[in-house]
Amino acid sequence: MEILSLLASSQDIIQIGVEGIDSVKLNWIGNLIKWLFDAMGGIYGAVALGAICFTLILKTIVLPLDIYSRVKTKKQALIMEDMKPQMEKLKKQYANDQQMYNQKYQELQKANGYSPFAACLPMIVSLVIFMIVFASFSTYSNYAVLESYNNLVVEYNKSVAVYMTDDENEANPQHFLLVVDGGLMDPDSDESLMSGTRQYRILYDNFQSYYITQNGADPFEGMASEYDKNEVVVEFVQENAQQAVADAYSDNTKSSKFLWIKNMWYPDSMLNREVPNFSKFSSSITRASSAIPANYEESYDEVTAKLTTQKSNYNGYFVLIVLAIGIMFLQQFIMMRTQKTTNELSTVDDSGKRQSKWMMIIMPIIYAFFSFFYSAAFSLYMITNVTYTLVSTLIINKVVAVRFAKRKDQILAKSRSKRSRKR
Repeated sequence: MEILSLLASSQDIIQIGVEGIDSVKLNWIGNLIKWLFDAMGGIYGAVALGAICFTLILKTIVLPLDIYSRVKTKKQALIMEDMKPQMEKLKKQYANDQQMYNQKYQELQKANGYSPFAACLPMIVSLVIFMIVFASFSTYSNYAVLESYNNLVVEYNKSVAVYMTDDENEANPQHFLLVVDGGLMDPDSDESLMSGTRQYRILYDNFQSYYITQNGADPFEGMASEYDKNEVVVEFVQENAQQAVADAYSDNTKSSKFLWIKNMWYPDSMLNREVPNFSKFSSSITRASSAIPANYEESYDEVTAKLTTQKSNYNGYFVLIVLAIGIMFLQQFIMMRTQKTTNELSTVDDSGKRQSKWMMIIMPIIYAFFSFFYSAAFSLYMITNVTYTLVSTLIINKVVAVRFAKRKDQILAKSRSKRSRKR
């Protein structure tokens, strides 16, 4: 954007306005996420509420897979417990031969009808769903950041459009920007307002009359140069457009606020600001825009010029990051406890047990990485996802344990029957 451009010295044509940034089309999952967030109606905290609702809906859809996985896992755990004495005997017998232990271990599993992969398919399906949602959610986060900015561009250009006219003899003093290129902007069309750059000539008498009415002073007093007069007009239009953006900002962004977080589309971190600088803004919309126009930083700074407080506000205080680490650590701890026997006996040198402990460290670090570099909305998605999984797992395990307590002897008898037949 060029705020003041003298394109023809004889006519003193100026250029005012800001071009929006084109966004890419969302896929069907992105559009589904968008529909859900839009359905919240732009209320305060709508993004946080949308992230929670989206996660609950998604987890409920895949709940049958979780139930199937838990039932299979419990059944395999009962067989594993029954095999424990034999496995401990093998572990002592082949303490110095991991290869032979693995061979005998697999033979024992097969003889008892134990399959370590029985519950894997649902887990793989859940992982694939997570990765697909991760990519779509990340893209939509970028899209939402860009959409929020373009809404501010619309407000900026809407303010400029108030002063436009295509009639050189316009009598209304408020209309002092005579359009010479691009046509009038339609104040009811976001598409028209997004392409807000126009070329104008200034109707000086109209502006002078309008300014005096508004401020009680002559804006051109002591000025002979039309260039200086143009600067006065441009500064006036700029100032009002920037203020229009500042006035509209709170209403446009209330849905992305949540408790201590100023903008859910950026990380809950003191290293991020509610309104970032251009560098962070441009990096945050890489998935949502095919290309940012060259030298666009001037336009961005122009639109956000009066959002000085928002540019200094911390976006968050690492709360969701800490919660994501804590909830994932708890999940890994519970998983390690429920798979204690398998971890202890899967390897002769206890490496399986050590690997389980390493996972309890590595997974929270991975979640910390996601929370630190991705949006707070995505952090909330992950926290809700793990919390749902933990609660549903505890409930499912309890129900399955009660049902399997009655069938334990039957399951183990079936397993022993398979073993005796294979002998």
